[in-house]
Amino acid sequence: MSGISLGRVTALLLMSRAAGFILTLGNSVILARVLGAERLGEYAYAMGIAALFGLLPNMGISTIVTRAIAQDPVEGQGVFRAALRAQALLAGGIMIFIPAFAALLPEQPVSLLYIGLAATQLAIGTLSWPYLAVLGGRARYDRLAIAELAAGFSGTVFLLAAAIHGGVTAFLTAHVLAAGIALLVARHIAAPFLQTGGSQMMPLGTLFRQGAPFGAGAAVQSLYTRVDILLLGQMATALAVGLYSAAYKPINMAVYFGAAAAGTLFPLMVQAPKGSAPDALVRVMRGAGVAAPAMALLFSGLAAPLLQTLYGEEFAPAASILIGLAWSAAANWLYAPMGVALQARGWEHWWLAGMGGGLVLNFSLNLWSIPRWGAAGAAAATLISEVALLGFATVLILRELSILPFFQPVIGGLAASVAGGGVLWWLLREVGPIPATLGSLVVYGGLLVLFRIITFKNVATAMGWIRQAAMEWPRG
Repeated sequence: MSGISLGRVTALLLMSRAAGFILTLGNSVILARVLGAERLGEYAYAMGIAALFGLLPNMGISTIVTRAIAQDPVEGQGVFRAALRAQALLAGGIMIFIPAFAALLPEQPVSLLYIGLAATQLAIGTLSWPYLAVLGGRARYDRLAIAELAAGFSGTVFLLAAAIHGGVTAFLTAHVLAAGIALLVARHIAAPFLQTGGSQMMPLGTLFRQGAPFGAGAAVQSLYTRVDILLLGQMATALAVGLYSAAYKPINMAVYFGAAAAGTLFPLMVQAPKGSAPDALVRVMRGAGVAAPAMALLFSGLAAPLLQTLYGEEFAPAASILIGLAWSAAANWLYAPMGVALQARGWEHWWLAGMGGGLVLNFSLNLWSIPRWGAAGAAAATLISEVALLGFATVLILRELSILPFFQPVIGGLAASVAGGGVLWWLLREVGPIPATLGSLVVYGGLLVLFRIITFKNVATAMGWIRQAAMEWPRG
């Protein structure tokens, strides 16, 4: 990473993810408006069951491929070939396992055909992961962005075609076809970076053993983020699942957005001397501390009009759900760079333990809160679990790097967030959502400047990264 600007790389990834965000948001609008709240709940349950195991077939394989290609592109071909074979075996396994798991659950709120189609699109999608890992190992984020955007665009086209029929089966079939196109695109874009020959194929046992800690963490994280949908489907109505799903869509994309920014730290943290904290990590953590509350204030203020504009009047009751999920996403943004740093520095087992604890806490809170408050209870459980993970990550970072706490940014950021939230709560009753949101952001930003947490120089630097990324992307 010594010749690479972390800020420019991060800006490049975020620009591509922003475009993908728009496509995904458009897809969610199509689904909600065509299916309605109840049928959207059936669709969300099927996709949620599959997503419970969405990262299980990774098994840490993508991380191992990326690391091997980055270290030696020629020798890494043996790892890549092993990864292709492993992903094919895992894809076949999840196509069988997911429908079988759904059939064993106490309740069957949707057809097993829906579950089977959701599992199929997941299985096909996993086959593209080794190709994308090669692009990451070569640091070709421009090509990686093209592959992701091409997959997103094809998915939107197939969804539009499915909207003509208008059924859940049609939309799930569209996802299967889009996953196939994404696989072909990833293979085509990665082809110029695949070396012929190279080392012998790594034994599958060695591949799985090296990737096990990363894969276990990914699997637990997948379960952690989807257990609420599973329990809502078992303990609440399809309407509640549909409302929760609608509120979760923009928040889920926001979490993905934050993870993209934190993920660029991984190779840098691997190379940094033990016990030291690179300046880039400190900058990313401070940037997340500034951006996360602003994002939560924005979603909180515009929750009701956003849901009504995107999905229709019947989704307006989901506004309170979205607000709770927005602040849980803010906590996620805050601990994401710490989680990446800990895994890169050999603390992946401790981080796995933290994620496991978060899963148990989230599961327990959902069991208690859903019967009492439905979807709103699930959102509250998510928020509490995310805050607990933030606290756990902070303790581990203190032990490993001794870079926290920064008294002024932490206290100042908390004060600005509370003030912005208070202004938002007061103005929402007086002037409406848009002026209230703008007012809260002005107060929040003004206090950050007053406390010197951000400066105009920081803003100019960030804009410079964006300009560099925008100029580089077209060159491919």
